[in-house]
Amino acid sequence: MRGADLINVALPDELLDDVLRRVGAGGGGGAKRDLDACALVCRRWRRLERASRRSAKLAASGARADEVLRLVAERFPALADVSVDERRTVGADGGGGAGASGSASRSRRRVHSTFPLRRRRGVSLRADFEGQISISPFPLDQPSGDDGTERSCLTDLGLTHLARGCQGLEKLSLIWCSSISSTGLVRIAENCKKLTSLDLQACYIGDPGLIAIGEGCKLLRNLNLRFVEGTTDEGLIGLVKNCGQSLVSLAVATCVWLTDASLHAVGTHCPNLKALSLESDRIQNGGVISVAKGCRLLETLKLQCIGAGDDALDAIGTFCSLLESLSLNNFERFTDRSLSSIAKGCKNLTDLVLNDCQLLTDRSLEFVARSCKKLARVKINGCQNMETAALEHIGRWCPGLLELSLIYCPRIQNSAFLEIGRGCSLLRSLYLVDCSRISDDALCHIAQGCKNLTELSIRRGYEIGDKALISIAENCKSLRELTLQFCERVSDAGLAAIAESCPLQKLNLCGCQLITDSGLTALARGCPDLVFLDISVLRIIGDMALAEIGEGCPKLKEIALSHCPEVTDVGLGHLVRGCLQLESCQMVYCRQITSAGVATVISSCSKLKKLLVEEWKVSERTRRRAGPVLSFLCTGL
Repeated sequence: MRGADLINVALPDELLDDVLRRVGAGGGGGAKRDLDACALVCRRWRRLERASRRSAKLAASGARADEVLRLVAERFPALADVSVDERRTVGADGGGGAGASGSASRSRRRVHSTFPLRRRRGVSLRADFEGQISISPFPLDQPSGDDGTERSCLTDLGLTHLARGCQGLEKLSLIWCSSISSTGLVRIAENCKKLTSLDLQACYIGDPGLIAIGEGCKLLRNLNLRFVEGTTDEGLIGLVKNCGQSLVSLAVATCVWLTDASLHAVGTHCPNLKALSLESDRIQNGGVISVAKGCRLLETLKLQCIGAGDDALDAIGTFCSLLESLSLNNFERFTDRSLSSIAKGCKNLTDLVLNDCQLLTDRSLEFVARSCKKLARVKINGCQNMETAALEHIGRWCPGLLELSLIYCPRIQNSAFLEIGRGCSLLRSLYLVDCSRISDDALCHIAQGCKNLTELSIRRGYEIGDKALISIAENCKSLRELTLQFCERVSDAGLAAIAESCPLQKLNLCGCQLITDSGLTALARGCPDLVFLDISVLRIIGDMALAEIGEGCPKLKEIALSHCPEVTDVGLGHLVRGCLQLESCQMVYCRQITSAGVATVISSCSKLKKLLVEEWKVSERTRRRAGPVLSFLCTGL
């Protein structure tokens, strides 16, 4: 019957609520759009959709930030996962000075949220908030603005609205929220007893806030205190004394007032801790040893403590036998003895990251490779004393290796990859950056032995050329991601071989200056599934290449073609007519692209989210039409 509502009559609230939850369970932007569409069906659907919405991502900057959080809490009381980030901007009136020239680039960014909001007309923030909430901030808990002006971002007032409106909150992320203090956290602790995850990255939170969280949120499992500068030992100790039993993950970085005393408390009160990330200049051996003795279930450990040495890692190897992932960064005081202890005690190690560990030699990796047979991922960055033998040990003793990353390892030579090719047939990802002694022969060894390779990334591989690519093409038929940044010996022949044999989805050819239109034509005809392409700094490619890419790569979503002096508006027109899925385009310093070309991209790409271009190439009409997607390099120059 025309006009009759047959669906609502047949569906009880419980069943419709279950349908909406299933729609939202898909995650991603598609699920969000589907929920928004459901909310527009009728008032009943909108009411139930609001009651079932579980997550939201919000901006924290702008004069209306507190009001936005209040409206969110009122309309979506069932929220369990909220992320607030001051690096986003509110897209409403007064949302961070969109009209100010000084913040032009910031105001043009597109803001993504996971809920629909309508603007209320004539809302007076002062009148709306006065008399409802009384907030007395803790003294000295928060730094004042450098210029003495009132902050235009989320404050404790907005956080209080969230705490009182969404008392079922389980996960809360406050990123770079510079005006949040302990007062706001006290409100969260008083109202959100189910909180299990709290991220306070780069917030200036004092000790009273952390102590309150410890007392009020006994179920807290995950805590991120990276760059929380206002916290001292008193705050962290007070927190872990109250909720340390439930804590399984803790991250602390650049908290200048935290010392070994905090880690002693963590070791004493957090027996179930499984993941610890610690970056501090003040932590010594004693603090790490306390954690090792008290947190014996530790599985993931990331350390950047220049004051710790061999004794600290000896304790980790002795007491943390369940350790699976170890990352050591910028250590200046430990030697091969440390990794020997890790190798003896941590037989379950699967992931090892060594960044700028200057005193480690080949012996370290020999100890680990011989003892840790489950090793699957290895990253070595800037360990300049490691030579070819280090990698040979990995090849001989670690048959389950899946990922290998070598960054600035100038002493490792081609012969190391002979062992990797022979012993690590399961290798899927290989990253080589600034490894000056590695040439075509090394990659030929990899190609012949590691036929399951799906990702290969080489940056500044000045000795890598077509011979390596041809071997990769012949042997690695599953390769999907390839980066060849500034590999200046790579030419059309190698690229054509890859295009013919490998189902590439992502390709970075930035700086490969021997590549011409012919090579990109072969690529476009052989790789129809390409979604990402970087052809920046290819100075001899022209419009023909873009026309072929437009015709042959209809799934392309991201392209970078900066510093391509021969590309013109004509080529851009051919590109965008075929690549209708394009979401991101970078094209700065292309001297023959004009404002007409920029307008063509904007008008043809309905899904475009970001366009990086010189500001002077954007006409006023284009700016009005597509302001949110425009990003400018060297604004004002």
